[in-house]
Amino acid sequence: MNRTALLALFLPLFAATAFAATAFAADPIYIDQLMEMPLGTLQRTFPDLRKEGCYQLAADRFLLIQIEKKDQKPGRIVLTSTSPCRRPIESPNVDVRVRNGIDLGLGPTEIISKAGRPDTAAKPDGELRRFGDLEYFFICRVSDGCARHTSIFLKGGVVSAVAEWYSD
Repeated sequence: MNRTALLALFLPLFAATAFAATAFAADPIYIDQLMEMPLGTLQRTFPDLRKEGCYQLAADRFLLIQIEKKDQKPGRIVLTSTSPCRRPIESPNVDVRVRNGIDLGLGPTEIISKAGRPDTAAKPDGELRRFGDLEYFFICRVSDGCARHTSIFLKGGVVSAVAEWYSD
C-alpha cells in the first residue's frame, strides 16, 4: 500500500478519535465531584498538583485546589473570576461548574433563587478577602449527613467566587 492509501484508511479513524476526545473534554466537572477525588485521580487532570494548584480555565475563570495533608483529598476548592495566584497554569480543557447552577457574575437575587437563603453572611476573613467583599455561607451540618460547606463570594454585588470546603 502506498502512503496515500494508508492515509485515506487511517484519516477517518483519527478524526473520529479526535472528536471523541474533544467531546469528553467538554463534559463539565462539578466542584463537589472534585472535592471527593483523591489526589491521584486529580493528578490525571492536573498533573502538577501536589499540595496546592492554581489553574486558569478561561480568560476570567480560575480554579484553586488546596489538598489536605492527612487524607490527600481537597480541603478547599475555589472557582473564581480573578487569579488566586501569581502564575496560574493554563488548563483550557476543563469545564468546572457548581451543581446548583450558581455561576460567576450572578447577582444576590439569582443566588437566593438557585441556592436558597444563606445561613449567614459576613466579610471574608484573612486570605479569603481576595475573593470578594462579602461571603455568603451555606453550612452543611454533620447531623444532616455531610461536613462540606459552600461559600459564595460577592464583589461589586455579583458572584466573584464559589468555594467548597471542609470544616476543621
